Amino acid sequence: MTSNMSSFEPPAIEDVSSSSGTVMIGSRKSDLALTQSRSIISILNQTLDTPTKFEIATGSVVGDADKESPFALLSKQTGGSDIGKSLWTNGLESSLVAGKVQFLVHCLKDMPTTLPPKCLLGAIPEREDCSDAVIMRSDSDFTSIDQLPPGSVVGSSSSRRRALVRRNWPHLEVEECRGNIDTRLAKLDAPSSPFSCILLATAGLSRLGLEHRITQRLDPNVFPYAVGQGALGVELSTDRPDILQLVQHVDHKPSRWRGMAERAMLRTLQGGCSTPIGVCSSFEPVKEKESADKEKRGDSGTLRLQATVIDIEGKSVICAEDVRTVMCDDEAEQLGVSVANMLLEKGARDLLPKQS
Repeated sequence: MTSNMSSFEPPAIEDVSSSSGTVMIGSRKSDLALTQSRSIISILNQTLDTPTKFEIATGSVVGDADKESPFALLSKQTGGSDIGKSLWTNGLESSLVAGKVQFLVHCLKDMPTTLPPKCLLGAIPEREDCSDAVIMRSDSDFTSIDQLPPGSVVGSSSSRRRALVRRNWPHLEVEECRGNIDTRLAKLDAPSSPFSCILLATAGLSRLGLEHRITQRLDPNVFPYAVGQGALGVELSTDRPDILQLVQHVDHKPSRWRGMAERAMLRTLQGGCSTPIGVCSSFEPVKEKESADKEKRGDSGTLRLQATVIDIEGKSVICAEDVRTVMCDDEAEQLGVSVANMLLEKGARDLLPKQS
């Protein structure tokens, strides 16, 4: 099995899907996106019995074209709420629906919780570290965000991270910091940089071999992560059951059910990229001694979901948590809806940004 890379610029791209025996994978152009796509190919190479050739086709999305505007502004321009996540997906999805690629690989946190018609979340591979990471300047003596003196500037493009910094470290300043990982690190380390540290997802740094830049991993119980953070999502057309069967070789049920519960919660709240919502989830498989009924035991387990809604200034916060035994996707999503309804009953709607 082999993997190569070709390039496309949606929507005017050549149909490369007719290559004999080749499965085309759509990806953004960033180093992280390509690394993630190659990781899916690697898993498939190890699990498929039939030799299959894969190629990666790279495309542009709106979020990559505008690297300076704040996320909140970009989200508003695309309709706000969960629709704002389409900044990272819609340019690729048009090629997927057109049959020019067979599946897409995304960061799950970038995927809208309601996908376009004829698009399906086919697999969620095993999830990596979900935490947020603190990265200090390369010449910094500080080893924790708790050590930063008043007025120090924290860089982040995420409304969730910005709100949580304001809540947990109100003596610190927080400013916008956009770009791919290398760009943000360069902004941090520049001699004229205003930033004492920046916040990034631990998983993205790890995938790029940049774990050495991580100064501190924040405790998700104090600093809840984004819905889907640390996980990948494989998207395909509902018209391709053969591709669904293929990508299910990379699916990991505990990760899938955690992701589906989180996404159902966010969808029910109608939150998105510009909404300060954090989660912390876990899955504990049912042990063999706990269930004598093998059929009932299966892949079932205890799924726990905690969600936090925080106002953008970090002054008010509402939390909710629920837990239940799940055996299928629907039960995982029901847990997410339950947690969302608990948040709404506590007044979470008042903390969410008003949609125009």
